[in-house]
Amino acid sequence: MNMMRKVLTALGGIFLAALFLAALAPRVTRAVAAALVQIVPGTATHMGQNESRMVSLFCEAGNSFCNAVDGSGNVSTAAYEVPAGFTLVITDYEYKYSAASASNAGQLRCDNFYDASNVLSLLPIPSCALVDATGFVYGKEHFTTGIRVGSGVTVADFDAASRLGFAAMQGYLVPNS
Repeated sequence: MNMMRKVLTALGGIFLAALFLAALAPRVTRAVAAALVQIVPGTATHMGQNESRMVSLFCEAGNSFCNAVDGSGNVSTAAYEVPAGFTLVITDYEYKYSAASASNAGQLRCDNFYDASNVLSLLPIPSCALVDATGFVYGKEHFTTGIRVGSGVTVADFDAASRLGFAAMQGYLVPNS
């Protein structure tokens, strides 16, 4: 029991010291916290994946494919194709459908993404959202286990390809085994 009391006292002291530091030196505390969460090349991210394997895609209205977006926000002009030897795991999908009008408020509109080579859906069930009062639809999905996209596949978005909106996706690459 005496050992437990010492451990709890030590943990309490550390907690109080952290609170004291945060109160007296908030800039230092923020700097230390930022340094601790900074992504260092070659290290795992919050998703447990290496930063170099992260993938961001943008599906522009009128394009029949999605483009890669680099870490600086530059959008590639070429279609993104999942590299040979890898599977893309899409974890997040966001879209804006802009072909509705305010009179459609409350109606359901759906979007989906697909394999551009054979127009087969990659999403088991389309993502749907309601038209808002301004006539737009904003949808987003987070796939806890991810949507797997095989090597050589070029991803496209239905509404973007139809000039009805645009979409963005995030995920990561895993080596094929």
